[in-house]
Amino acid sequence: MQSNTNFKVSEKGIRRRRLLVCILIAILCISGVGLFIGNVIYKETSILHSRMNVQNTGKLKQILENGKKRQWSDITIESRFGYPLSATYIPNPASTDKTLIFLHGFTEDRATGLNYLDIYLNDGFNLLLVDSRAHGNSGGNSVTWGNYEKYDLDQWVDWVGHRFPGGMIGVHGISMGAATALMHAELNEKSKRVAFYIADSSYSDFETLLALQMEQRLNLPGKVLTKLLLPYANVAAYFNSRFTFHQASPIRSVRNITTPVLYIHGEADELVPVNMALDLYNATKGPRQIYLFPHAKHVAAIFDDHYRYGRVVQNFVQSIEQHS
Repeated sequence: MQSNTNFKVSEKGIRRRRLLVCILIAILCISGVGLFIGNVIYKETSILHSRMNVQNTGKLKQILENGKKRQWSDITIESRFGYPLSATYIPNPASTDKTLIFLHGFTEDRATGLNYLDIYLNDGFNLLLVDSRAHGNSGGNSVTWGNYEKYDLDQWVDWVGHRFPGGMIGVHGISMGAATALMHAELNEKSKRVAFYIADSSYSDFETLLALQMEQRLNLPGKVLTKLLLPYANVAAYFNSRFTFHQASPIRSVRNITTPVLYIHGEADELVPVNMALDLYNATKGPRQIYLFPHAKHVAAIFDDHYRYGRVVQNFVQSIEQHS
């Protein structure tokens, strides 16, 4: 009788151990699949497409090269993270100590800034057109959606500050460049070296945007699977490049800034929803303005209504100058 009882207890123990082993194997399999997919997401968003420059061929490149035959000059500095950072400096025809640093979007390079050149030259600014990390001629093993880029921008602010001590510095970014600008604004709080920021088509939180894009482009069933995959994507990003998508959150930065910001966004933007601009505007602690272009798609307001875009920017900048 006792041996039968011991056999039943032993049998239960074996079943429990088998169940635990099965659960452990299932967890390992799920984690393995999750890490594989997370690594794919990381590479797709941060490595594979950054140097495509799909919008910067032909005419803009030629204008840039022609300009360098005259007074425009290429600048290279070393990032504090150990890779080269490249830019082109364009002096205003009239002597000035005002300089605008322009930050392009994902897959683009510094040549994109030429679309905004006349606005700032007419307003008396020099321009510094920057190649962001892992774009154009700048180094870096991956895009980090503002995490490391904000520190690279800070070094360009150093460069301008050394060239024009006491001069006015502004930053104008589009898309990822706009998000980088807003995240840098938090670094700028103590020094106030940057007088204003212009954020065109910025995302408020990259992880939120990534989840939205995953749901739309991959046709994932509901939000549950996306929420399950994002942590693995963050692990892959941290393992490979020491950042997470969760950290790329301009909306957390703007809650702590007092430098004036102008938000620009197209209401027909299908990549970064216009409500993200509204969320950023409402969350911004300091002086801010917002201008929405009713029919413009992602970073297309400059092309849809160049004159109006220029007036919006110049009116904002002039208001800063009047109060400085």
